[in-house]
Amino acid sequence: MDPGIFSSGEFFSVACALVWAIATILFRKGGEHVPPVALNLFKDAVGLVLFLVTLPIIGVRLLDPSHPPSDWAILLASGALGIGIADSLFFAALNRLGAGRLSIVASLYSPAVVVFAFLYLGEPLGLAIVSGAALMMGAVVVGTWEPARTAARADRKMLAEGVALGLVSVTFMAAGIVLAKPVLNTADPWWAATVRLIGGTALLCLQALTRQNRGSVRACFTPNASWRFTVPAAFIGAYVAMIMWVVGFKYTSAGIAGVLNQTNVIFALILGALFLGEPVTLRKVLAVVLAFAGAAAAMWK
Repeated sequence: MDPGIFSSGEFFSVACALVWAIATILFRKGGEHVPPVALNLFKDAVGLVLFLVTLPIIGVRLLDPSHPPSDWAILLASGALGIGIADSLFFAALNRLGAGRLSIVASLYSPAVVVFAFLYLGEPLGLAIVSGAALMMGAVVVGTWEPARTAARADRKMLAEGVALGLVSVTFMAAGIVLAKPVLNTADPWWAATVRLIGGTALLCLQALTRQNRGSVRACFTPNASWRFTVPAAFIGAYVAMIMWVVGFKYTSAGIAGVLNQTNVIFALILGALFLGEPVTLRKVLAVVLAFAGAAAAMWK
């Protein structure tokens, strides 16, 4: 094996998928008692503090004059879309679908990244990436479809809501990261991740001021039993996974990184079964096979 793989964008994209799957399990447990906006703000606040502490230790300046205002504007907007909005919708979908099924829906993030990268960045689609994206889309259909005879109306309604929230979430995630790609190509990934977190946190702080969210946000930031899940989830999801995600996008194309991130579906299905007791059905297994095949197809050269 080439040792250089451990410093490649492809490696970090897959590692991010595993780390985010672990965080998703913890967020699912914490989300049983914490609403999505409050949970998202808690996650980002923890992550932002960690990044702000880390920057001077590794010698990166947040207020570096070499970064023009346009870089700040792009990354702040990217964070508002891909973190402030998308992650709240992700947590709402997680509560309805569970970790395994949501990870299958989130596979559509890959085709969304490919489309946005083609439209906004002019990245070539390529037969391999298009084939991989098509397999991911097939995985979503297979993994989330429930025949009417096997599910109650209330269950089908919750399933439909979860799928819709998940689709909107991954669309915003994809738009946010592709928007940031030109800056990520030249900027330090630690600095870029911090600025994106600032953008997401700022938007969530505005949402936290509303009457609907004030009480839940206050309760989330007050020490309570849910911290045994939300604190490690925030550390893993907003700090460890975030930097792996950004580094992955920095050192490979947006399309390839987006597809490889979706190996998350494999890890989430396994961890969801082990730690959340989510059923592993034949349909879910087939969806995972399709998703994995999609990731492999996108990497075929």
